[in-house]
Amino acid sequence: MHVKTLILGAGLTGLSTAYHLEQRGETDYLVLECKTQPGGLCASQTVNGFTLDAGGHLLHLHTPYGKKLVKRLLKSNLLCRTRRAFVYTGSSRVPYPFQANLYALPEAERKACVNGLLEASQSPAAAPHNFKQWCLQAFGRGVYEQFMRPYNTKLWGLPPEKLTCDWCGPFVPLPKRQEVLQSAQRRLTKAYGYNRSFYYPKHGGCGALVQALAARVTHLRTRARVTQVDLKNKTVRAGGQSYSFDTLVNTLPLPAFLRLLTGEKRLSAYAKQLQNRSIRVYHLAINRAVKPFSWIYFPDKTDPFYRVGLQSGFSPYNAPEGTSLFYIELPPDAPPSKRRIWNALVQKGIIKESDKALLSRWQPLPYAYAVYDQHRSRAVRQALAALAKRGCFCAGRYGRWEYSFMESSLLEGKTLAEKLV
Repeated sequence: MHVKTLILGAGLTGLSTAYHLEQRGETDYLVLECKTQPGGLCASQTVNGFTLDAGGHLLHLHTPYGKKLVKRLLKSNLLCRTRRAFVYTGSSRVPYPFQANLYALPEAERKACVNGLLEASQSPAAAPHNFKQWCLQAFGRGVYEQFMRPYNTKLWGLPPEKLTCDWCGPFVPLPKRQEVLQSAQRRLTKAYGYNRSFYYPKHGGCGALVQALAARVTHLRTRARVTQVDLKNKTVRAGGQSYSFDTLVNTLPLPAFLRLLTGEKRLSAYAKQLQNRSIRVYHLAINRAVKPFSWIYFPDKTDPFYRVGLQSGFSPYNAPEGTSLFYIELPPDAPPSKRRIWNALVQKGIIKESDKALLSRWQPLPYAYAVYDQHRSRAVRQALAALAKRGCFCAGRYGRWEYSFMESSLLEGKTLAEKLV
């Protein structure tokens, strides 16, 4: 079949693109999705009364249109939450962000952070070439060694000197140096970071948002895994069928998409320059309601996970009353040991040894993070430019191979639809 606009992937960006095309009267499109239901990593599933998301998926809405769109889609099925996040390192429980709550550290570690910042303030400022240099300039060696280096090495799988700093943007809170120094003496009242508050569906997990979007998308085909893309002849092979198009929209992970191209050796070669960080998510439910929190970061090597979130804290309807549901994110090289995870959670005081597990489930995420190494920026820029010249536009967190949040995906779909119309 032939369509004017063919959209690959029914995740948040693909659905948003289709939705906004229809809002502008353009109905000659088709969305192809490999899974049995739309949503991508934003899809949720319900197991024994527990609603599971693929890790932490929260709505950080900072634009008037983003808020308007989400409220239009979810109506009364929306909650607003205040962040309650922490960093657990050693024996310390530090409120997030670490660099603005130094008062919670032991005296020796607190002093090291203050001295490091004072030394950094006396050093001449220069454009940082990597994430390590950026951290040292912004926070000093104490904060870098105690949190920034171990946590980001655990998360990205690379030491900070191998990462660029063009991803930091809103994702690493940057308080003023005087505020960091003040935080060593007392708790500050100011909240930092793009995620100090967030929205979340009351019912249905984050998947409620993609379901609301998908309900407004007329032309969607599931169980259609893309196996070949021919840009020269403007055809796509998916689910055993062939589709031709005038314009192609890709929201699949960029390196995976590039490997699907036929007769495009130069373009396909860019895939080798794009690194991916996979993770494993472990869903755990227990028979007791724990003290509410949002999520906790774990930089220490002794802890198998790097982040633990309380899924039942986002909405009470994510778990039956009197129970708790956690999502636990682990690096791909962490041993998949349930007992080790349980013991670490007990040791950190998150659960008790006497608690009983009501649900235990693994979920691998082959594509979790686009790695910002020295090759990414140039490879992405050149690949996207070459694809656009061929009538293929990439959008979204994975299509553009970037680090972003859910609102960005919604807005990119809107912008792209306007451009196509």
